[in-house]
Amino acid sequence: MIKKFFKKNKNKLKKIDGEFCIKDKISPAYINLSNPKFIEIDNMYYSGIIIVNYYREYNELILKKILDSNLNMNISIFYEKQDPYKAIRNLTYHIANVGVNLKESNQNRQDIDIAAFTYNDAKYIRKEIQVNNEDIYFLYIYINLFSEDINKQEYLLNKIEGILQSTRITNEKI
Repeated sequence: MIKKFFKKNKNKLKKIDGEFCIKDKISPAYINLSNPKFIEIDNMYYSGIIIVNYYREYNELILKKILDSNLNMNISIFYEKQDPYKAIRNLTYHIANVGVNLKESNQNRQDIDIAAFTYNDAKYIRKEIQVNNEDIYFLYIYINLFSEDINKQEYLLNKIEGILQSTRITNEKI
């Protein structure tokens, strides 16, 4: 869309002495990177959170509570197809390690149950890839929060993190 805009307005983009061109109007005048939690662009504060893990036992819609919060945010969802041979190799390695841990386990019952779940899940996924020729994808969910006030931005960031933690979704700040 921006390329079309520049092609269409090519003659208007030439800078005349003492005047601003269209490129100057759409590019930011100020960017502040001094705070590790936020980026400030033209008096707007932006923060990013990426969702890296969510539990398979989670029955509700993953983003329902976040969407219901009605905050200033953009949500982007990306998926990436994985190489089945690498996935099978990694799953086989994981199955072997967890299998050894299960046999030599001196842990409490809850840790053993979690290890057994991951062991069975890994075996099921490997079987689906090998036998049924299923594809495997990584899912990335990126949440971008924005605000005009730094205190409100801090509030938004804490609120989203609280919602994610209450739903047992693992996230990382960007």
